[in-house]
Amino acid sequence: MAIRDVIVSVAFARNGRGWTQSRIAAWPSPVRRLFAARLLRSVAQGCLVVDFALYLRLLHWTGSGIGAVLAGSFILGAGLSLLVGPASDRFGCKRLLIGYEVAVAFAFFAAAWSTNPMVIASAAMFAGFGRGANGAPGCFVPVELNWLAGFVPAAQRGAAYSLNAAAGLLGMGLGALLAIAPALSPHALPGASGYRPLFLAGGVLALGVAGLLATTPERREFESRASGLLSLPLAHDERRRLWLLGLISLFSGVSLGLSGPLISYWFAVKFHLDPMRIAPVLAAAYFTATLAAAGIGKFARRFGAARSFVVLQGAGAVLLLGFPFLPTFPLAAAVWILRFAIERGATGAMEAVMMTLVGGGRRGLAGGLGTAALALPRGLGPLMAGGWIAANDFAAPFLLAATLQAVYVVLFGAAFCSQDRDIADF
Repeated sequence: MAIRDVIVSVAFARNGRGWTQSRIAAWPSPVRRLFAARLLRSVAQGCLVVDFALYLRLLHWTGSGIGAVLAGSFILGAGLSLLVGPASDRFGCKRLLIGYEVAVAFAFFAAAWSTNPMVIASAAMFAGFGRGANGAPGCFVPVELNWLAGFVPAAQRGAAYSLNAAAGLLGMGLGALLAIAPALSPHALPGASGYRPLFLAGGVLALGVAGLLATTPERREFESRASGLLSLPLAHDERRRLWLLGLISLFSGVSLGLSGPLISYWFAVKFHLDPMRIAPVLAAAYFTATLAAAGIGKFARRFGAARSFVVLQGAGAVLLLGFPFLPTFPLAAAVWILRFAIERGATGAMEAVMMTLVGGGRRGLAGGLGTAALALPRGLGPLMAGGWIAANDFAAPFLLAATLQAVYVVLFGAAFCSQDRDIADF
């Protein structure tokens, strides 16, 4: 526990009003272990958010082909989320999440072993290579959120989910820095072969996460009451809130798919760059987002989780609107870092709102629906963006993404700002 506590404490250390070692240590041991699992998982994801599209480019994949693989990953994830979220309510979280990590490890090893397009595409679609999931376990994210919620009272979930998001963003930043490795050994491992050790390292990390989760207890509160709750129909208000969540999230899903997964490919094509230039920018974006996620609790305690999320997402949409017209790489990089930090830093606030939409025995259902509603339309984004970028149309993906994000912000605020009263001590 000592090493893990040091890592998290250093990552989130601020002044006396911010996150301190004592406040990190105040969380129950299972919560800290889940934070650590997200941190480790995100390192491999951070490497591939920079390098996966560039690796496929070296294998002579087209922009449309790269986008299609990412789209398939989002669509598969959406379908699985609808299954595993409710399954975690009924059967528990631990076995599901450990099984996912082991399967991800096999996907990493398969991608390291073979350059066959079918092998790479299958592994990537299941494991989410290049998606930039911020350490979240892909389609199993509702399982992770449900597991955390079992140990965290409703009033503290916003703070817990913000710290969990910050742990993932920190790991993504570390992974993005490690993504420069292929450029450091061009003679020993030339061309695409320089990227394959990253997949081996990802498989080892996934097995390490599985081992960590195996030692993490689960509060199986569902055993005492979930069977009765699950047999009851959803209340009218719960059903209405879930429908609103699903419909509104469609706009954000397409926007995120347009603006995020192919950003390293966009930088590479527009400014003719290699990983040595791109990786530090994405790493800085994740480190800045780590600070934003860790500090969002104070902002949300004053204004409310939903209102904070709406304000930050709105600011991100404004920055996104002007981003593709910036003429130089340093300027574009600076704006991307700022936009990414304020947009991703609000993730914990959104998850806290989502977990208050239904009763305790249906959190997995809410998480699964929310994840699927984002992931399914998100698959459309890389398909469209990949074709536009390949055709040297660098503005269209971001203009459409900013418009859809603005619609999402307005609708989310109208539907869920009243939920702030349910998270009184965020």
